[in-house]
Order: sequence, then C-alpha cells, then structure tokens
Amino acid sequence: MTRKRTIIETVIFCFVLLVLFLVSFLSLYFTSRDALYKEIENVAYVAERLFDGNDPSSGEDAVQAFQGVEDYRVSILLREGEGYEILYDSKDMLDSSGEPEEIISGNVGTVVIRTSSYGYPMVYFAVSDRENAKYFVRAAIPESLATQLARDFLLYGSILLVLIMLAYVFYRYWNYSRVVKPLKDQVERLLYLAGDHERRIDSEGDLSLITEAVDDVSFQLNRRIGELEREKEKTSVILDSIRQGFLAVSQEGRIILLNRKAARLFGYRQEEALSKDFHILSAGEEFAQLVEKGIRERKDQGHVDITIEGRIYQCDVMALHDCWIDETHGGVAVLFLDVTEERNLVKIKTDFFANASHELKTPLTSILGYQEMLSAGILSTEDERKDAVERSIHEAKKMKEMLNDMLTISRIENGDREGVMERFDLKDVIEGLLRDAAPRLKERQIRLETRLENYPLLARREDVEKIFSNLIDNGIKYNREGGRLVVVLDPSRRRITVTDTGIGIKEENLSRIFERFYRVDNSKTLKNVEGTGLGLSIVKHICQKYGYRVDVHSTYGQGTTFVVRT
Repeated sequence: MTRKRTIIETVIFCFVLLVLFLVSFLSLYFTSRDALYKEIENVAYVAERLFDGNDPSSGEDAVQAFQGVEDYRVSILLREGEGYEILYDSKDMLDSSGEPEEIISGNVGTVVIRTSSYGYPMVYFAVSDRENAKYFVRAAIPESLATQLARDFLLYGSILLVLIMLAYVFYRYWNYSRVVKPLKDQVERLLYLAGDHERRIDSEGDLSLITEAVDDVSFQLNRRIGELEREKEKTSVILDSIRQGFLAVSQEGRIILLNRKAARLFGYRQEEALSKDFHILSAGEEFAQLVEKGIRERKDQGHVDITIEGRIYQCDVMALHDCWIDETHGGVAVLFLDVTEERNLVKIKTDFFANASHELKTPLTSILGYQEMLSAGILSTEDERKDAVERSIHEAKKMKEMLNDMLTISRIENGDREGVMERFDLKDVIEGLLRDAAPRLKERQIRLETRLENYPLLARREDVEKIFSNLIDNGIKYNREGGRLVVVLDPSRRRITVTDTGIGIKEENLSRIFERFYRVDNSKTLKNVEGTGLGLSIVKHICQKYGYRVDVHSTYGQGTTFVVRT
C-alpha cells in the first residue's frame, strides 16, 4: 500500500460512483419523461373518444371529465381557415395568443414542448377528431412536472454522492494512516533492534521507504538469526561434548536447557524434557529441595549426591544471575559430575586404613606382649624365652609381609613405573615358582599336575611373578591334605588356569574375594591358615594394570579355579 496507489484507488472509486450516479440519473429522467408522455397521450385519446365532432356540444362533457385531474389541461380546438379557436378547456383557459405548434407544424400525434401563451413551458400532445377533422383534442401539462423527479434526484443524489465520496476518502485516509503509522513504528523498532539506531522513516504516505526499510531489516535479521543459530549450534556442540551433565532451570521451575548427557542420565530425549517441570527428573527429594531453594534465594546452594543406575553423581546447584533465560531474571544451573570412582576410592581408602590398622594391631600386640614378658623376666626357662623370641620374629615377618603387600598395592594404584618391561617366557616363571613351592607341596602331600607350553609375554617380570605366586600359594594353603594342584598354560587361547581341589568358596563370598583384607572364614574347615588378605587384591590390581582379566570359578567343598586371560 502506497500513497499513490491509495489516491488512484480513491479517484477510481469516485469516478465509478459518479458514472453510476449519472447513468442512474439519465435512466430515471428518460424513464419518468417517457412515462409522462405516454400518460399525456392516453389522456388525449380518452378525451378524443369522449368528444364527437358531429356534435360539438359534447366537447363540454369531454373536458369536464378531466377538470378534477390536477395539473392536466384538456382542450377542444376548432380550425377555421388559417386560425384556431379553443372551444372548450378543462382549466377554462379559452384565451390564447400563441400558435398551437403541435397542430400547425404537422406535429399532430407528436409530443411538443413549448412555451405556452401564459409564459411557462408546457408539454403538448394533440390528435385530430376521427368524426370531424377540423376539430382537435389536445392534452397539456407543465414541463416542470416532467422534470421535477429528475431534478429532485439530481439535487439530493448529488448531496448523497458527495457525502459518500467524502466518507470514502476519509475512510481510505484513516485506514491508510491506521496501517502505516504502526507499521512505520514497528519497522523503526526493528531497525533499532537490528543495530541501526540512527535511521528514521520520515515519509508518512508513500510506503516505498517503509518497504525499503523492511527489506533492510529482513536482511539484517536474517543475518542475526543465522549468527544466533550458529552460536546455538556451537553451544549445543560444546554442551553435548562434555562428559558431565548440564541442566538449566527457569524461575518457574521449567527445564530450558539440558545437554545430551543430562538427558540420557534420566532416560529422556532432549526435546522431550525441554519446557517440562524439573520434577519429572525424579532425582530425589533432597535434590528437588536444593533446586527450589536455589530458585527462591537466587544464590549458589552447594551440592548433593544422587545415585542413578548404580552410579554416584554430585549435583552442583548454581544460581543464574542477570539471567538470559526469560524476563523473570532467575533460575539455576545444575552440573552433574560422575564421582563414582572418587567416592569408591575414598571408601576403599577408609576401609583400607581401618583394616590395615586392625590387621597390624594383632601381630604388633603379640610382639609387644612377648617382649614385655622377656623384659619383665616372666619367662624363666631358656626354652620359654627362645619360644617367645621365635614367635616375635614370626609376627614381625608377618607384619613385614603385610606392609610389603600394602606398598605393592599402593605402587600399582599410583601408577608407579618402577621395573623394566621385558619379553620373557611365562613357562620359565611358572616352573621357578613351582620349584620354590615344592617343599610345601610335599609337606601337605599335594599332587602337582602341569601342562606347560612356551608362553611369550611382554611385561615386568616381578609383576607377573606376584600374580602367579599368590595364586599358587592360595592353591596350596586352601587345598586338602593329599589333594591336587593343576597349572595349565594355554598360549592358543591366551589363558592360564590354576586349579585346586581344596575347600572351595561359597557363592555369596565370590564377589568379595578380591577386596583388600577380605578372607573367607575357614576356621571350621582348615586350621593354621595364615595370610595378609591382600594376595588376591594384588592379583586384581596387577591384572587391571596390564589389561588382563581374572575370573574365579568355585564349588564349595570341591575346589577353586582361577583363570587369567592376557
């Protein structure tokens, strides 16, 4: 819509309206005139039928029949030579100074408009009498009656036409202003938002400047939208690439942003969770209270731990100030950190120190007790004193062995790189360990069975020795008198098995045998079985270090098999 177009449309409308008015006026004028002429003709013919030229006195009756008809004049005329005389007249107007042109000009039977002898125009129609041609019957009416209706239509219609045109022009201007003014204001506002702070649209009529401005705004907004879309994609990529879950909650408690990790934690797709109340996450009452408090107080609230599918997540609740979320300027952000290993490590260390203290306390108490008895002279005989010294030495060795195992676990957990990686044959290592264990096997009458093949391996030799020395040691300690110990090296399947025919392990204990200081209670089955409770824990840690896998299969009362897959 432009000013030029508005003016053209208005002119066209007024022109069409004027043409319609003129056509209506002319149509009304000629229709009313023709109707009046027809009526005059009818009056003249009716009067002619009433008049009998053979009886001139009948003319009086003929004109008297129309004396009550307003504005109509009916006359009976007699032609005498070259002149005419009015014999009868319905208006009693017998004097006439004018010539009856409707008769003398050969206009009989034709409507004639002329000025009457009385000084005003009239419409005449004359017919000759059928009985006597020297008599004429004439009907007349003032011309003003013929044109009065048309004049009234022209006067009042013109006034109405002008009012309609004015109303239309006013409406078009009002409608144009109503549309253009807000549009102009909005376009200027969009220009400001698009970064054009100085530009103003001065034209109040022609929309060409507004159209041009709209094009500029559209271009700038498209560019800004493209930039925002790229920034949004960049933000989404960054948020989705981090390993922690991230969640943003508005002042109303609705989720307005979450990354892929957070959505997966709670089993939702990102688009499903957006705009929903954060309580759908079902993260626990403590978590919900902390988020609600953060929204209410608008400050950081620390963290709370939640457990999802066996994993522990630390939820840090942080306030969002001067928030970009919405107009309410508030909300919180929540960061989900997977602290499962950290929490488990803390628990393991706590348990380790508690167990280590307990395990070291027993031999240390024994050593102190024997030394106090020796110092106090309670042991009087040489044999007693010798026995006390031997027991003290035994307990001290036990403590040393325990401390060495504890240091080994600590070294492995801390990623200590002591020792040199070398390639060696595992068969040689196993054979050396079995030779060292031969006296113990003989003492307990345990039959050794081996199927050993060359098994090349790249590792630190001392680490591999610790794995299999512990497994062979357990196979001897927890075996039965006269039992069997089977060691098999299978290079094709890359596995080593150590099987004993000992007491076995109950199913409920299998999941815990690799824990530090955990030892199955075998007091009812075996006696005098000593150990630090760290052997299998060392085996597990070394296997994890090299990426090996260690499995255990056991039937209580029948024996146990350890399988190491390299």
